Amino acid sequence: MKQIGYSLMILWSLWLSSDGLAQSTPPTQKMSVNDRMAKARAAKAEKNALKPMPVVVTEQKATSTDYKAPVVKTQKGPHGEVVHMGEKGGKFYINKNGNKTYLSSNQ
Repeated sequence: MKQIGYSLMILWSLWLSSDGLAQSTPPTQKMSVNDRMAKARAAKAEKNALKPMPVVVTEQKATSTDYKAPVVKTQKGPHGEVVHMGEKGGKFYINKNGNKTYLSSNQ
């Protein structure tokens, strides 16, 4: 009984798939390479036209003029300069050349 059921299922599935396997129209002629490439480009352009354009947001970084280092009023540099506190907690002063000179942690 099982063999008859399996056979009927196989025949039924072949009957259903026979419609999908049969070609409705035979291929007329092979397309040239240039025609195939043009068709592929057109399909790609159509696909890309349907996609929404991504929105690109660029963040502007803070410049040195935007950040003012807090002043440490209890400390002075070696020549009486104003000592500043950096973003990460380091202490520095501006030397005579305009460069930051960091103080060691035990000062």
